[in-house]
Amino acid sequence: MSAVAKHNSIAKRKDGSLSREHFSLREFRLVAKLRFEGADDEEIVRRAVDENLFQYPTLSNAARMARTMLLRLSSLNDEGLVGLAARGPQERAAVINLYAMMRVYPLVREFMLQEIAPRFRTLDYSLTHADANAFITRYQVERRADAEPWTESTVKRIAGVLREALAGAGMLADTNSEELLPFFMDPALEDTFYRNGDQLWLAAFNVTEVL
Repeated sequence: MSAVAKHNSIAKRKDGSLSREHFSLREFRLVAKLRFEGADDEEIVRRAVDENLFQYPTLSNAARMARTMLLRLSSLNDEGLVGLAARGPQERAAVINLYAMMRVYPLVREFMLQEIAPRFRTLDYSLTHADANAFITRYQVERRADAEPWTESTVKRIAGVLREALAGAGMLADTNSEELLPFFMDPALEDTFYRNGDQLWLAAFNVTEVL
């Protein structure tokens, strides 16, 4: 299967689900650890509920979150990255999670390519809250024209998730910051982008030379 076909075959999450699923780095790493240790998907979902793996106040969302994290991990097509997400430094795991989200949520991918990549390329490090909200508004018009518009609260939550992902990956100092930080992509992570046919996405990680 070609890299393009492999990417197109990945199950996608609805963009609106970002408002519930968030960046969720802790959950991502916990599920990666179980998968790295050899647990299959069914066991991971069961343990998420039976053991309250995520330590949620209620268990109603535990199974759904476990499946979401498994989808993100599977989208990577790289068990080495699963191991790194499970056992590596938190900063690397956060970048891996962001990349997985780009593969699973079209909105995250378009945000990174339309908003973040051009800023790194032009050395424009300003990223205001209004910029993120404006992107989501445009995205709805361009990609969801026939769908019911998101409520203002949903837009706000999705924008918050985008900023949370950037802060987690080290591109923002924190979720309230309005200035991108210079970002250095770990060369070891770049190879996966090439293997998956996603090398053009590297521009969103401040990689300017792509073969």
